[in-house]
Amino acid sequence: MSLALEARVRTFVSGELLGGGLPDVTARALGELDDAEADRLHVLVNHCSQTFYRTDSIWSAFAIPVAVNWHLRDHQIYIAKRGGREYLDELASGIRQCVGAEAIFLDNHIYSAKELFMADARKLHDHLQHLVIGSPRGTAVLKSMALRSASEPPWRVVYFLGVEVLNVKTSRRLNDPGVQEALQSYLHLGAHALTMPKSPMFDKAARGETHCLSPRYLYDAIHDGRKAMRGFRLRQILEEISKEEKRATLHYALSPMWDSVNLLLSGRWLTFEMRWELTRAEVKEDFFHDAFAITSRVKNIECTIQELEFEDFQAARSTSNLVDFWKT
Repeated sequence: MSLALEARVRTFVSGELLGGGLPDVTARALGELDDAEADRLHVLVNHCSQTFYRTDSIWSAFAIPVAVNWHLRDHQIYIAKRGGREYLDELASGIRQCVGAEAIFLDNHIYSAKELFMADARKLHDHLQHLVIGSPRGTAVLKSMALRSASEPPWRVVYFLGVEVLNVKTSRRLNDPGVQEALQSYLHLGAHALTMPKSPMFDKAARGETHCLSPRYLYDAIHDGRKAMRGFRLRQILEEISKEEKRATLHYALSPMWDSVNLLLSGRWLTFEMRWELTRAEVKEDFFHDAFAITSRVKNIECTIQELEFEDFQAARSTSNLVDFWKT
């Protein structure tokens, strides 16, 4: 209940996470505290897994989600392993101005949500240290990925990883609404980093949409990226139906595991199926709010949203003329 005590607990938790072994004391404490106390400690563990307090500065990991929907052109293949450095440097400068950081460093390699989410605190700290001190890429500890224009489902989300360096007396502001609003004027740079490198390969080999989402602290950015991907996919299915039909029905049912919502988007002739993964503390009502917002923005089609019990949903699915949208 005091800042001094919180700092002591934070220092201990961080020490266990960075020590290289298992956080035994923290794990036992989570099992012995009451629910409210355990929740507070869990929040602190998440914080210390992506925020590192050093002697004279605070290093906070953040990420920039970029949603892409690329297609082949002229039977060529486009492969991107990193973003254009000149665009990312300009984006880093904009972020630094908006948050008032001492420095912002962006890794120009591309990462998956899984790689960033599964990285333990020690591995993430070591990688951020390489970014800050500028050590050679050969010593990096996180595994980057390649983004290809072929053999992938529509709408993927990849991430640029960054580190915010603050003075120990400065508050973290990246997630603040005012900062997020100011960052909107810089987001085109994140898209350009993937689609406008010096090589003309992208224009020759691939086409499609690229949307850069706002930088946020690491776990929040991963959360935003997952939400954006499911929204883009639902919108694309509805736009595909709208080419032929003026009305559609979105049937949905909560899965038995409560971890997702199953969707059937039906026109007069065809039905598309989709799984809408729920994240964190989302519930069915959150899905309805988001789905209504997405379907309302698609032009030239009227979409009705109806809930079904899971058994009724399965029956409707079995009698529908399902299309595997991701292979069309």
